[in-house]
Amino acid sequence: MQPHPNIHQQDTHHRHPSPSPIITEAFHDAIRLPDTPITPSTSNPFPEPQSQLHSHPHSHSSDIPWKLILPILFLRFGDAMSYEVIFPIVTDMITSFQVAPDKIGLWAGMAEGALMITEALCATTWARLADKYGRKPCLMAGFMFAISGTGLVGFSTSVGKLILWRAILGMNPCGVLNKIIASEISNPVNRDKIFAIFSPAFATGTMIGTLIGGELAHPYGRLPHLLGGSSEFWKEWPYALPCVVTTGVAIIALVVSYVYLIETRPPSHSLQIHTTAEKNDHHRAISAALKVPHFALITIVFLSYQLTSFSIEGIFAVYTYTDVDLGGLGLSVDIIGFLYAAAAFSYIITAPLLLPIMKKRFGAVKSLQIAFLAWVGVTMTLPLSQWTAIHWRGGMWLVLICQTGLRCVGGFGWPMCDILTMSAFDDYPELLATGSAISLIAGAFGRAFGPAISGWIYSLSTQHPVGSLGRQSSWLAMLAISLPPFFLSRLLPSEKKYKEGYETVPLDEESDVDVGGESEEVV
Repeated sequence: MQPHPNIHQQDTHHRHPSPSPIITEAFHDAIRLPDTPITPSTSNPFPEPQSQLHSHPHSHSSDIPWKLILPILFLRFGDAMSYEVIFPIVTDMITSFQVAPDKIGLWAGMAEGALMITEALCATTWARLADKYGRKPCLMAGFMFAISGTGLVGFSTSVGKLILWRAILGMNPCGVLNKIIASEISNPVNRDKIFAIFSPAFATGTMIGTLIGGELAHPYGRLPHLLGGSSEFWKEWPYALPCVVTTGVAIIALVVSYVYLIETRPPSHSLQIHTTAEKNDHHRAISAALKVPHFALITIVFLSYQLTSFSIEGIFAVYTYTDVDLGGLGLSVDIIGFLYAAAAFSYIITAPLLLPIMKKRFGAVKSLQIAFLAWVGVTMTLPLSQWTAIHWRGGMWLVLICQTGLRCVGGFGWPMCDILTMSAFDDYPELLATGSAISLIAGAFGRAFGPAISGWIYSLSTQHPVGSLGRQSSWLAMLAISLPPFFLSRLLPSEKKYKEGYETVPLDEESDVDVGGESEEVV
């Protein structure tokens, strides 16, 4: 058989995972037609200019390409605000719906996590559409539709409507597409620096969103006239103002990104195949992505990380608001918002400085293990904060400061997981969108079920007397959730072995490649 026309004959070695290649040129042909001009009017409803990414002077530099990355950071900021604005007020809001006390934590967790379930269900669809029509049009259209749910959250009159509007917000494609674009903008030399600021951008949105959520709720009679302090409208809808303000900020981020965001994968390089073949190749791409060395294990670790961190964040939202005699801290909504903002601010300050240092000194894997241990530390301080809330109110604030520092270090695990995930696809860029979608789905399930589980367990624990095992069940459950991820992370190979996972082997003179159930001989 004649040599495959797309294999570079001058290469004597080809990097691929053992024991056989995951991505071959035959696979490329199976999922896309030869590169030919696409007529925008017939094949692409969102015509976009050709990408200027690879001709950019910083495309292979160790510097951060600020002009390219800033639009993504703006969108990530708006995305985080939309997600986090509800955390300081969700328990108070659900309590106002006259929900049974032992169900408040459950419904609060479901309201927090409904967004993530929808996000997980839509992830592969957004990845597929972004491959077909381009990153930018899908990101703009999806974000514009989804942020409408943020404003409507504040006008909820029941738990069902609250969960519905949060679910609509989950149709936002930012979670998967922002990460893809950031990875395509970056290169192996500057990726650590880019993801060191990529994650704090989300934390900045978290800080502002939670601060707005706590400070602007219940504005009537509390805030100045210009902020709605004398408006009967905001008196009727006490939780609407922070959600409306957050929606306005998200719209500004959308406009800025529409103007300045570049297209990293124009439609002319997209999948142009029939629907049936597209579905078959989509399933084949998922299978291939899961066979990329270490990716499946990284995804499991990431899921466990998200389950741990958001379980603890979920219980934090409930127990800080709950009365002291029920095992809570008895804090007001505005103080809870300030605590969330303080934790996010500490992360914003420390992450760009400490993340590169930690990765350079310990490597991504050991840094991830340090983050897991920090979440274990947060869990261990939960009963101490409950005890000091009753017996030593000043000591309670010292424990909260300690928890803020530990939550900050624990937050480093997210960008470390992102770095490991994106690095796994350096040799397989065609699978980057699929792999990112799989990672997002795994993480979304952790973020969706974590707050619901922890909030429900905590609400149940408040029904037991002080000092009983039932009252301690909430933090014991959190300890049981936070320990396994640390041991899972120890299964990840070291940095050296991680890189050696891609074996350099001589190109076989003849090899059979299974494509769509058919065997093709490649010389």
